[in-house]
Amino acid sequence: MKIRELAYTDYNQVIEIWKKSFSNNFDKEINTTYLSDPSSVTLVSVDNDTITGVASLHIIKKLTRTLGLIEDVAVNENYRGKGIGKKLVEKLIGIASEKGCDKTVLNSSEKNSEFYEKIGFEKNEIQMIIRN
Repeated sequence: MKIRELAYTDYNQVIEIWKKSFSNNFDKEINTTYLSDPSSVTLVSVDNDTITGVASLHIIKKLTRTLGLIEDVAVNENYRGKGIGKKLVEKLIGIASEKGCDKTVLNSSEKNSEFYEKIGFEKNEIQMIIRN
């Protein structure tokens, strides 16, 4: 199993993992400038030519601080339970630290919160959302 940055050729497999893990809302027009955005990093785990997992980090530079936001962590259902999600998240935490983030946050469903707590995340405050 190898972890590397997302490539254009990975898009279809990654979108399928996201759709199966989250919803069909991920089946939208692709942002063609995403790979060249220095404030975003998406990692994939690969087994031969199969994408087995994916996770993204978005760096948000605020007035006096820098925030790392981890999103869209998903593992191919055939590869779950093998530590892939943990390895992807830990790698993104390291990248956030290297990029000077003073904190790294993520949103999780209640059922997945224990997974993130084992990695070192703590429940803190609540999330509010408006979907457009």
